[in-house]
Amino acid sequence: MKANLVLLLVFVLVGANAQGNFRAAQFTMSIKGTSNLHEWESKVTDVRATGSMTTDANALQSIQSLQVEIPVKSIKSPKGSIMDNKTYDALDAKKYPNIVYHLEKVTSLNKKGDSYEINATGTLTMAGASKKIDMTVKGKVGSDGSVTFSGSKKIKMTDYKIEPPKALFGTLTTGDDVEIVFQVTVKQF
Repeated sequence: MKANLVLLLVFVLVGANAQGNFRAAQFTMSIKGTSNLHEWESKVTDVRATGSMTTDANALQSIQSLQVEIPVKSIKSPKGSIMDNKTYDALDAKKYPNIVYHLEKVTSLNKKGDSYEINATGTLTMAGASKKIDMTVKGKVGSDGSVTFSGSKKIKMTDYKIEPPKALFGTLTTGDDVEIVFQVTVKQF
């Protein structure tokens, strides 16, 4: 009886604080911007995310690593292929087929009710240019042990040496500022 109690205690302690590898299970992501005529939005149809995190009884304890990869050609506009091709050309998709975010460190992880406020520093790479960015993201642990990250980040295309796309012989110009809005759920594998 005593041996069974010790084994149960060891099992509970080991299972209560587990580090695991996670990958994207669900996502919604869009890129929003402006032009001299109207606002625009493109949806991202493929997001690949992997990371290593420590959870404890459905609580997020730490994030050791996280990488998010977006294939450029998975960015789709409701305006159709003309807008898509302008996007792919601006991002030089043939030479740089992916946009990549690589977490460098979590600077704070604070519980706020049933979710977490996560401040992090990482590197965002687009069109061959990399820039360190700071982000504040909301994290929430699901009852199935999944972790959902949501938030947004405003960036300037020219910070990544991307010339804002133009159309109609330059009469339609997009603004330099874009906002990436996301919700990505990762599950342990």
